[in-house]
This record gives sequence, C-alpha cells and structure tokens, in this order.
Amino acid sequence: MDGVLCRYDLSRRLEVLAGFSALAPAEIKARLWDSGFENAADAGRYRTAEAYLGAFGERLGYPLSRQEWIAARRAAMSPRPAMLAFARRFADHGGIALLTNNGPLMKEEFAAIFPEVAGLFGGRAFFSYEFGMKKPEPALFAEVLGRLGASAAETVFVDDKAHNAQGARRAGLAGLTFTSMEGFADDLAELGIDIAA
Repeated sequence: MDGVLCRYDLSRRLEVLAGFSALAPAEIKARLWDSGFENAADAGRYRTAEAYLGAFGERLGYPLSRQEWIAARRAAMSPRPAMLAFARRFADHGGIALLTNNGPLMKEEFAAIFPEVAGLFGGRAFFSYEFGMKKPEPALFAEVLGRLGASAAETVFVDDKAHNAQGARRAGLAGLTFTSMEGFADDLAELGIDIAA
C-alpha cells in the first residue's frame, strides 16, 4: 500500500500529530516509531483498534481521538493515479490482493483513510497484525496465499522495500521492488505481463 499505491510521507504525519499533541515531530517519532511501538503493533501486539489507539495516545502523552489519528494518517498519503488504474484492471478480474504491514485501526478505518483503494480489494485486503507477523517474514506470504487459494509460483508481489520483495521470493513468489511506474512496467514485461493490456 504505502510506497506503491500511494506515496507515504511520515514527516507530514508527524507534523499533523504535533499539531494535536504539542510535541515536536522528532519526539513523536522517537516515542512511536524509533521505540519499536509501531513495529510491534503491525506484528499483532494489539488485537483491537481501541487497545492500539489507547497505547498510541499513552506514548504520545495526549488522548488522541480516532478521528485525529485518521486525519494524521490520511494526510501522509498521496495516491498514485497510474498504480490505482493498474490495480483496478486486475481487480475487475479478481486477480489482485493487498498485504500491508499495519494494525487493527488501519483495518477498521481503511475506507476512511484510503477510499481510493479500499473498495478495490474488499475481503482481499490483508493486514499484518492479523497474522502476528510482518513482511518480510516468508510465513506471512504463505498464510495469505492459503487464504486466497493461490499458488506462490503463479503470484507476483510488489513492494517499495527491497527486503519485503526478497521475503516474498523466499516464499516462492515473484517479488518485485517498486521504484517507479516505468520500472514496474519493465519488471512486469520480463514476467510476460503487459501493464497497458
């Protein structure tokens, strides 16, 4: 999701959170990202949105509301129109799914945070916390493929982080690292997939 279907700007998210909490962006990053809190949340430490949001607010030192969290998350995201158009074509044929390292609040509020994408995936959107592990863990890809009833050898995975694509390859998928729309099209062409078809 982040980095492929949209551009993700953590600094913008930190600025919005700073406006709510009165903490400096660097301090927010230290408390929530550098501390490992967000990584643990993505890996399933918090099973409900309420538990996650409460812990987020405690770390922030400010009782952040759900709507404030959504506003900060959404502000950090800028959709990539070309990738969304590509995703829509595959969604029409039921051949696409989403796997994102995110927690329960993102899952619950997916439609509010990223409406351009939520409707494309429906029940084929998977959030790492549900599995108790994150990309690039190869077992995560195997779990998702099992739910989809898909074969690793016939599945292409794309991510903006090279280590996540490598994890997919270790699980037997074709793992591509997204750097640009042009590079993505070239990578797919090598696999015999025409992005313009």
